[in-house]
Amino acid sequence: MAHERAHEELESAGQVVVQDAPLPAPASLRVDFGAHLEAHYQRLVAQLYAITLDPGEAHEAVQDAYSRAWRRWSEVGSGPDPTGWVRRVAVRSTHRSWRGSLRRAGLLRARPIGDGDSRTGALLAALARLSPAERRVVVLFHMVGLDRGQIAALERTSTGTVRDRLGRAHQVVSEGLADELPSVLGLVGADPGRGRGQDERES
Repeated sequence: MAHERAHEELESAGQVVVQDAPLPAPASLRVDFGAHLEAHYQRLVAQLYAITLDPGEAHEAVQDAYSRAWRRWSEVGSGPDPTGWVRRVAVRSTHRSWRGSLRRAGLLRARPIGDGDSRTGALLAALARLSPAERRVVVLFHMVGLDRGQIAALERTSTGTVRDRLGRAHQVVSEGLADELPSVLGLVGADPGRGRGQDERES
């Protein structure tokens, strides 16, 4: 009652009372999270596949990133770029991937996916000739559309390093070929069932 009287006194004095917005109910969080996952999961997996060249690793990276996002979705989902948050977590997880370590040691061979057309094969073969760091830069620049400064922030390095990596990568994957990444690999490796399954587990 005292709180209500104080509220009335402030209003009568002509002062504006600003109340905190109510926190989203858990049900609305699940709906919002599920809608985001359904809309972006496939494209994120395709981007991670272009980075890792391994469909299993790509799915695992994106699913783990969404799992982390769900635990703080009230914050992530209301942020300026929820998709960028998920992508950042997924991409950074590939830096320490056990699959990537085994593949670089020659103990694990990436499983090719897609319809096997010549354009896809040529692009994947070119990407495979890049170092993981160079491949990340090419994908983030040409497929995702980030600028050098944004890539540097995601990679936790300098813009000069990003520029150098991109320059070396373009000696193997020409800019013209790299520009085909969205159309050639835009949804390669995506499995909508995997995304829905993750949503169901987290809800």
